[in-house]
Amino acid sequence: MKRRNKFTLGLVALGAAALFASGCTANFCTNIEKSRIAYALDQGATEFVLEGSKPGKGKNYEVISKIGKVEQVVTYTVEKVNKKDKKVYERPELITNIIKSAKTSSVALPSWKYFYSLDIEVLNMSVKAYNKEHTDKKFDFDNPDMKILKSLRKDYGYLKYYDAKKDDAFNGLRKINEKLREKGYTKYATIDFENLYISSIESLTASYHSCITVYDEVEYGNYNGQSIKVDRVTWGDAWGKGGHLIEGLIVYPVAWLIDTFALMFAGGRTADPKVISAAYASGGPQILAIVVVTVIVRLFIFLVTFKSTLAQRKMTDLQPELAKIQQKYPNANTNQAQKQRMAEEQMRLYKKHKVNPLSQLLVLIVQFPIFIGVWGAMTGSAVLSTGNFLGLHLSASIWETLKLGPKNVANGGWWTALVLIILMSAGQFFSMKVPQWIQKARAKKVARLGKNPAQKQQNRTANIVSYAMLIMIIIMGFTLPAAMGVYWFVGAIVSLIQTVFTTVIFGKPKKRN
Repeated sequence: MKRRNKFTLGLVALGAAALFASGCTANFCTNIEKSRIAYALDQGATEFVLEGSKPGKGKNYEVISKIGKVEQVVTYTVEKVNKKDKKVYERPELITNIIKSAKTSSVALPSWKYFYSLDIEVLNMSVKAYNKEHTDKKFDFDNPDMKILKSLRKDYGYLKYYDAKKDDAFNGLRKINEKLREKGYTKYATIDFENLYISSIESLTASYHSCITVYDEVEYGNYNGQSIKVDRVTWGDAWGKGGHLIEGLIVYPVAWLIDTFALMFAGGRTADPKVISAAYASGGPQILAIVVVTVIVRLFIFLVTFKSTLAQRKMTDLQPELAKIQQKYPNANTNQAQKQRMAEEQMRLYKKHKVNPLSQLLVLIVQFPIFIGVWGAMTGSAVLSTGNFLGLHLSASIWETLKLGPKNVANGGWWTALVLIILMSAGQFFSMKVPQWIQKARAKKVARLGKNPAQKQQNRTANIVSYAMLIMIIIMGFTLPAAMGVYWFVGAIVSLIQTVFTTVIFGKPKKRN
């Protein structure tokens, strides 16, 4: 097989493995949490303010309906069209995109009054839910409290999507549409538009997994500038997720460590909630938590695979003797008889020195499920979706951040993403090449014994696989959340330290007769 074909196959195999890994861990978000995320992303087409007050400084607005002393308003800008002033209403980007998709699919469109009516229904449902929970201080439209009004839709707006009776994340919107149709609106949402609306929101919400927290009812995340309340997840919940052992064995424990260390670095459980929120907003505690957890995970892998590491060290020490055997069979690459005799001699050498060449596979067997579990924990950890570090959201994709450009990412987040991907790529390169360089330096004497085609082919194949893995990790580093980029960078540093450690401790080859 040609070198180019092997390289291509290696990339395809690793890509398939990455795709498999991305779907291996369950989404910990409950249906009610999915509804909260959905409403945070789709907060309606209008705003509600107290009678006579403005929705925002410097905004033009128009009142389209009133409930008691609460006004429903839409904002607009004024543009010059043919020397005349024209109102251009500010439409939510998400709803605008859904309407564009409906036009492309030839789906009948509702009027904008439908979206306004939808917002009123959501407000009424929010007030009803609030008053049911707060019997001592109910919300009154004729004597409204601005503080309560602001919190109503944030705390209860998810009812736009959530159907409590069915525990369904999106069926609530269907029930509201049924009410609007019963009221006789001429331009209500058709069933086709309703399905398109829900499928669009459901698809968008499915990309958010950050719902794992070990603390009760804490607000996390940055969904369209808004956090959501996330309910506590127990270890028992993790074991029941998706029927996979990996959630209970790896995902939850790693997420628990991240959450625990992040809180510790933010001030601890006894700290003022405002202090904790401010610390989380800076992203510092989360970064420190990732560093500590990465070290713990890497040390665990190192301890579990320590015997395999020693076996690899012995394999390096045996290279001179292996080279002598290979020199006896120069045509082993093409001659089946020579190939078999060479293999038999090599196995006798391994048996004599108690070396199992297949023991190196243990490293891959251990690393792969841990990689999947850490991936699931990093994407599922609620605390990592909160705040940002040097302007970069840890739950954001590095590629998506870089694609926006430096002018469109606030607080220098674009540059942080660029530096992170460079550091991660460099760290992965050196963690892969340093062991090879050390082995090459130790094997200089072996090189003088002559060249063997079979060994040369093995080395070439190993290099192809190594570079394919490096390229795939860098590609995944671009597409995965920034938190995984930090994990890989710190992991590369730990790997280099381990390489130096094993080289110093077991670096001197033993003399052999």
